[in-house]
Amino acid sequence: MSYEDSVQQAIDFIEEHLEDELDLAGIAEEAFLSLAQLYRVFYALTGHPVKDYIRKRRISVAADHLRNSNRKVEELAWDSGFESYHSFAKVFKKIVGLTPAAYRKADIIFSFEPIRLRESVDYLENREHSERYPDVKVIRLHPERAHAYLHLSEQEEGMENEAFRAAYEKLAAGGGDRAVKFRIFGHNVDLPSEGGSLRYGYKVLVVGAVGMTLDDAFREETFAGGLYAVRKIAAKSPKVVQDGWDRLLADWLPKSTFEIGSPPYLEEFIAYNGKVARMNLHLPVQRKLRDEPIEIVERETAAVYCCRGYGEEAQKVAEQGLIDWYESHPVSKRQAGLGTYYMSYSYGAPDSETYWWENGLLLAEPELMPSAGLERKRMEAGRYACCATKTYGLLTGVLDKMHRWIAKSGSYRLDEERQWFAEYHAAAGMDIEQDALVKIYIPILPEESAPVEQSR
Repeated sequence: MSYEDSVQQAIDFIEEHLEDELDLAGIAEEAFLSLAQLYRVFYALTGHPVKDYIRKRRISVAADHLRNSNRKVEELAWDSGFESYHSFAKVFKKIVGLTPAAYRKADIIFSFEPIRLRESVDYLENREHSERYPDVKVIRLHPERAHAYLHLSEQEEGMENEAFRAAYEKLAAGGGDRAVKFRIFGHNVDLPSEGGSLRYGYKVLVVGAVGMTLDDAFREETFAGGLYAVRKIAAKSPKVVQDGWDRLLADWLPKSTFEIGSPPYLEEFIAYNGKVARMNLHLPVQRKLRDEPIEIVERETAAVYCCRGYGEEAQKVAEQGLIDWYESHPVSKRQAGLGTYYMSYSYGAPDSETYWWENGLLLAEPELMPSAGLERKRMEAGRYACCATKTYGLLTGVLDKMHRWIAKSGSYRLDEERQWFAEYHAAAGMDIEQDALVKIYIPILPEESAPVEQSR
């Protein structure tokens, strides 16, 4: 047995006996190691002394109870292996940063989850990137056998929690609520429309359900695994989940040394008494072969038909306005091929009254387009910094990179009179999220008395 297998066996044994009195000699015996080897190899492979690891796992479990139950702190102290409330509270504050009472009311999450050695992937980003995103790590999930349950819904919002609840009830009926090692993942599934009406699908994947009797609704399949960027979030609402994905996809990814890998995007459910308490978002990634270049281009004036929203609901208003226009003009779908889709939004806080979001079409032959319900204007001619990239959500990471490049160039400054925009290029039948090309244009002017820099 390899050292990695031995230490993982020790971790699994600890996990199964967290509420029991753990003897290090017993753990070493379960792992087929001497006590001296356990101390040395456990620390080498996990980065935690074995005693500290046990303490952090127990504190993490206690933190779950504090946040999701009404159990007394004294009871949790005893279950966590402490002889008094005071010794428990002292260690809890040292590890979490808050007393148990303060943590119960605070709007933060402490989570120290079981280490899975086969998933450990150490990719070092530059120091600035690592410090800015300490909550994101890159791991490799290995292929495994899984049991899949497909949940169908008539509405997209809240579908994930619906699917989890339905799957968990079936798991509990088969003894899954007593299992220790199984994990629950999920991802969206595209379904064909039925009778003209839209249906939404969400597939729940149960990994590690060994020895369980599962409902016939589960089908055995392969969990493909792969390389993923992972971020932990509190599963408070669909908006929190979406914001978590935006931070990974639009902010972290473009500034990292990775690019989008093969779907699906996975959500791992961390439950407490059958209710989702936290989620781990898994974004599929692969090593980036090269950075997207930034070029200086000249654009002619372009006619635009668009919808714009303001304030906190700006994005929703603008997107829905364009959807309504499409639905009210049957010929517009064919005529929209005369131009390209774009989006733009103002810099600043989304909850500001002056914040705006815009969706529309840049048109080659605007006179052929029905305009009822849309605002008509122009994207002015001039010089732009341009970066061709993938569809990184809100594009905030790429925009940050472009603004930094402009600021450091010494040759250009932002043109405040014109607006930036992102132009989307996708062929029929193309996977928009995976394959579409986005060209971001930021209007610029040459700095006076500065040499003009052509491209990077």
